[in-house]
Amino acid sequence: MPNSSVDSFASTKENSWVTDRAWVCGVIGALTLLLLAYWYNRADLLNTGVSIFGVQLTDNRLDSILAAVFMSSLAMLVAEFVRLWLRDKSNFFVVDPLLTSKQYGVFLTRAVSNYLLFLLALWLVVVFFHTAGEYGFRRQEPFYRGWFRFLDLALTAYIWAGLPYVLITRAVKYNPDADQRDTSSLLSKLMLYPVGRLSGISALRPDFTEYDKKIARALLVKMFFTPLMTVFFVDQFPHLVANVGYLLDTLPQNILKDVYTHRAFNRDFFNISVALIFSIDVALAWCGYVVSSRWVDNQTISAEPSMLGWMVTIICYPPFQMVLGLYYASPGEREVLRFANQYAVSIFTIMMVSSYVVYMSATLWFGVRFSNLTNRGIIRKGPFALIRHPAYASKNFAWWCVMFPAIIYNASHTGIELALMQTLGLVLTTWIYYMRAITEERHLSADPQYLEYCKQVKYRFIPGVI
Repeated sequence: MPNSSVDSFASTKENSWVTDRAWVCGVIGALTLLLLAYWYNRADLLNTGVSIFGVQLTDNRLDSILAAVFMSSLAMLVAEFVRLWLRDKSNFFVVDPLLTSKQYGVFLTRAVSNYLLFLLALWLVVVFFHTAGEYGFRRQEPFYRGWFRFLDLALTAYIWAGLPYVLITRAVKYNPDADQRDTSSLLSKLMLYPVGRLSGISALRPDFTEYDKKIARALLVKMFFTPLMTVFFVDQFPHLVANVGYLLDTLPQNILKDVYTHRAFNRDFFNISVALIFSIDVALAWCGYVVSSRWVDNQTISAEPSMLGWMVTIICYPPFQMVLGLYYASPGEREVLRFANQYAVSIFTIMMVSSYVVYMSATLWFGVRFSNLTNRGIIRKGPFALIRHPAYASKNFAWWCVMFPAIIYNASHTGIELALMQTLGLVLTTWIYYMRAITEERHLSADPQYLEYCKQVKYRFIPGVI
């Protein structure tokens, strides 16, 4: 974390960590998304496009959905920028020494080089995704269509706005440590390396440091998770928008007509809660994956170094879920809705939703720092003040709340063999998340702040138990 060493934390007047109030921008992002869902529903923006102050920003459904995640992310970034500025006004802006010593040519050369190198890196990322068969660009497969549209928008935006951003950042947000964590730093070394090898001039041959390894791993994390978060949001947000209309229009009418049943309540509570929770969760995570900036202090400190840590994480996401068939052996969450006893369905569903709220709150407390497989600052407040892995614990508890009752139901209706297989699948899923927690702790233990945090919070999954 740039400018946030253990010593600097200890020297603050309040002895508080910079992440202690990271939840503020998470809350603002969540509220912004809810307001956007209301606006989109009332104005039918998914069909008519987004217009602000008479300016038509989008004219199709996909761009309108992406505009929603852009706007919620912008709200988070502005909130975090203001929070950090208010936290330390005297040290927030730092002028580059090259400017104070009037070395304007050197400053400009470095800034333009940084811009061009990052532009090259972004172009290489676009080329990779356009040629990687899994993402199906050439086949025009619909699943990743939102991701490719985002890539086009991101590349265009950086071409036009990237240089002003780099110039301003380098001029008044000087930070040598942040410079070393920049993707352009690694790319420049990769370009110089073959030149040094071919020319035989050892002075041109760069030395690759631990920083470079961390940059490479962090880039891989972004390249794996950002497409997924994008397509997940494109899928979830329209459901959230539709649910606003259902709650404000259809549901009151059904209640007044006295045609609303307990079964309908359970179905609605399940569907609406899941769409709400995961729309917010994915939107907050999307911002964390896409944006890494010293302005909001969320550059990657380190990324998971072990192959085991990567394996147990990415196997939980497409396309690697397919590798482990038993992962899908457990019953689907919605099977609990098949129960005849609607009071039992209500109890199990409420327990599941309550657990998912905890899961989402863990993402919220990260603010703009959320990311799997990386350390972007240790969070010690909110649900993390009770246990070290609230997201993993609550997500698994939610699954057991709705899946295990379904397994019992299936045992009595379809046979013990299927029930045993489903139980094994559920146990395996829990084991995978346990391993994620263990490998994550091994990685984060290299950070003295995490060791201090572990002394404060001794339990991993259940307070006072384990």
